[in-house]
Amino acid sequence: MLRSAAAVLLTCAPLVVAAAPAPAHAAPQRAFPCTVAIQKISDTANSKISLSISCAASRTVGVSLSADGAVLLSWQQTVQAGVQQSVTLTVPKVTQACATLQADSETTTLCTP
Repeated sequence: MLRSAAAVLLTCAPLVVAAAPAPAHAAPQRAFPCTVAIQKISDTANSKISLSISCAASRTVGVSLSADGAVLLSWQQTVQAGVQQSVTLTVPKVTQACATLQADSETTTLCTP
């Protein structure tokens, strides 16, 4: 459940942090089928976490958004081909935000620094 201070806004703003490739020593796996980006901007009291998803083909994507180890939001939706889906969440200040996504039996996790 979201904290009462959290506000969810759907936006279409582009984001700057993209999914990192798997390390060279990782077991071979298919690449995640969608482009994903996450960004966290904080001031002294709050953090604004933005997540963006875009897929070349329509896919059902499951998403879990967490901050400092606590799940803030989980959902599943169909992302239409070529249409960027974005969500922005404002919460009390956090040190790190992560998104775990699943589509077509592939999973990826991205975290902010």
